[in-house]
Amino acid sequence: MNRHDPQIGVFIRKHASAAALHNDVALLCVLSDATQHNLIEIEEQKIGNIQTWVVYHRKFNSPLMPLNTVINFSRYLRANRKGLKAIRKKFGRHDITHAYILLRPLFIAWWMKMTKGIPIVVSEQWSGYATGKFSEKNFFVKFISRWLFRQAGAATVVSEFLKTKMVAAGMENNYTVTPNIAEPSAKKTSPLSSNGKIKIITVADLVDEIKNISGTIKAIAKIAATNKEIEFHIIGHGKDELLLKNLAKEYGLLDSTIFFHGVKPNEEVFQFLYASNFLVMNSWFETFSLICIEAMSCGIPVIATRCGGPEQFINRDTGILIEPGDAEQLRIAIETMISTFMKYDSKRLADFANSQFSMKGVGEKFDEIYRNLLNR
Repeated sequence: MNRHDPQIGVFIRKHASAAALHNDVALLCVLSDATQHNLIEIEEQKIGNIQTWVVYHRKFNSPLMPLNTVINFSRYLRANRKGLKAIRKKFGRHDITHAYILLRPLFIAWWMKMTKGIPIVVSEQWSGYATGKFSEKNFFVKFISRWLFRQAGAATVVSEFLKTKMVAAGMENNYTVTPNIAEPSAKKTSPLSSNGKIKIITVADLVDEIKNISGTIKAIAKIAATNKEIEFHIIGHGKDELLLKNLAKEYGLLDSTIFFHGVKPNEEVFQFLYASNFLVMNSWFETFSLICIEAMSCGIPVIATRCGGPEQFINRDTGILIEPGDAEQLRIAIETMISTFMKYDSKRLADFANSQFSMKGVGEKFDEIYRNLLNR
């Protein structure tokens, strides 16, 4: 959906597709882009069963931060007006605004509630309620966030863990847990060499303070010192990409044992998962971890940290749980999985993921929320 990063918003697109199983859904995504020439650009797309409008506004950059905030917010509002006008022209007035991720989308939804009487459903996935980033925000932002959140007629979160953290942060509403969706590709074409080596994979934003990929690289380096039959494949990009590549280079493993593939569309990510033997998710915090269930839906087991979300679906039948930041536990877990991954039942893993996190089940939950809200 994002022309610069095809992975951004995948979980939202899947939720929208689930909602569209029972309802007519139009998806509006407003993004900033510092590279574009025009002030506002709009792209209409058909993604699966969803009519989508992606509106880009040119990002304003100035040394004066308050000026940045004011100008970029005004451009954001203008981009929303243009997108909503395009949607109304095609479909007419909508019945419910479903706002994803605080704070600006919820402000737009609240404005339409005030001016047009359109009720709101709000969904949140942000890990900042667990990491402490929400509590670090200034008083005004926290006050507005809590007040706007209460204006929604219903709220959804991806896990009980996130719900608990949000309630503790003062985000009050009537919550429903609607997990992320496993939607495996039917196509299976291997992008990796069939050289007989054991293939370990991580798919993540390369932001080490959250994903701790450096910890995984260090564990792989220790294991690779005595085991030459492994490969570690990393998909994603982010601010720490160069740092992580340099770390792999320091160990003498870059492009020989450790491979960086950059960001990939969701369809290609599934091809990498099918071609791998197991996934490592070594984050400090996750409100859910979509990639873990995507890996299981492809029939491969998972090593994951007890970081909030994965505990609800990782067990001895689906993988190994370890403590966040425990380098020795991580090394032992990877070594254990290297020798035992073939003992996991691929069909059982896929059946579990696809039944517990199906588009059908999530779609039914959304439909119930919408109808209850409209019948009040």
